[in-house]
Amino acid sequence: MLTDRQKLILKAIIEEYVTSNEPVGSKSLTEKPYLTYSSATIRYEMQHLEEIGYLKKTHTSSGRIPSEIGYRYYVDHLVIRDEYVSEYFKYVDEILDNKMLSKEEAIKKLTNFLSELTGYYTAIIGTSSDLARVLKMEIVPLEEHNEAVLLIVTSIGTVQSQKIYIPDGYKMDDLMRIISMFDNAMYGRSIYEIRDVLSKEAAKPRIRQMVDFQDDILNFMIKSFEKFLKGETYDAGLSKLFSQPEFQDREVIQKVIKAINEEVTKSFGSQEISGIKIHIGSENLCSGLEECSIITIPYAINDNENGTILLVGPTRMNYRATIPLLEYVAYSMKKLDKR
Repeated sequence: MLTDRQKLILKAIIEEYVTSNEPVGSKSLTEKPYLTYSSATIRYEMQHLEEIGYLKKTHTSSGRIPSEIGYRYYVDHLVIRDEYVSEYFKYVDEILDNKMLSKEEAIKKLTNFLSELTGYYTAIIGTSSDLARVLKMEIVPLEEHNEAVLLIVTSIGTVQSQKIYIPDGYKMDDLMRIISMFDNAMYGRSIYEIRDVLSKEAAKPRIRQMVDFQDDILNFMIKSFEKFLKGETYDAGLSKLFSQPEFQDREVIQKVIKAINEEVTKSFGSQEISGIKIHIGSENLCSGLEECSIITIPYAINDNENGTILLVGPTRMNYRATIPLLEYVAYSMKKLDKR
């Protein structure tokens, strides 16, 4: 249990280090008007905070920097949301209220805005459609006699299209009959069921007798449905993240890129509907993110469309500003309903 004085000193050290990226010494802390303690008292408390794991020393300075434990305690107990960040809420509103922008354009602009403002990597991960059900499968012939477009429509209004090429010697009418059979079999089925249903249908003799290249059609349809499951990702700011002093080593950069891709992929499958989550350093399960903090927060546009906002920065992230900003963006995403 930290005393009130230790909490105040730990908070001051973390917020100083977030700004300066330099180890913090007792002298700089005595200059803060809200720390009315002697230099000797501050040094004593800093030493104690180091001994219990909240601070650590660097080899190049007599000052201290926060440890993961220190950051975690700060985020859980000490961080106060900056009021000044509310100045930027109006820019979020301008993007989301602009009816001239499509949903995709608005999310892309919002992603770039968050990255520019924070200086961190930002991703807005769109809803996966795994809860959707198939309403319609249809084949639309194109002017070219050997080309057609396969359309798949789901219950949440998403549409996937895939151009397919028909080998010489096969008739469009046969292909349309096959798609009609698949359409009847898939109606009302969830996206998760498609592979089994399509495979069973394709194995039926009446389909195999009709056309030999049905395996190609089947693969096209499975790939189309897989796109529904993946959703969309809009991201920005990787170069900004790597301009931070923590990420100047090429090997570190490569590890971070790989880990970020794993985090984004993991977010697609998450059905967790809960509040903001902050993973600091080794709390991130992906190797390569030991120097990073990841903030994720779910958003919902409506009952059927939801996703995750993900932000990656150094562990000395400006939590005071970033947390309320992401909370406001997540809350405001519902403005994109019916867009």
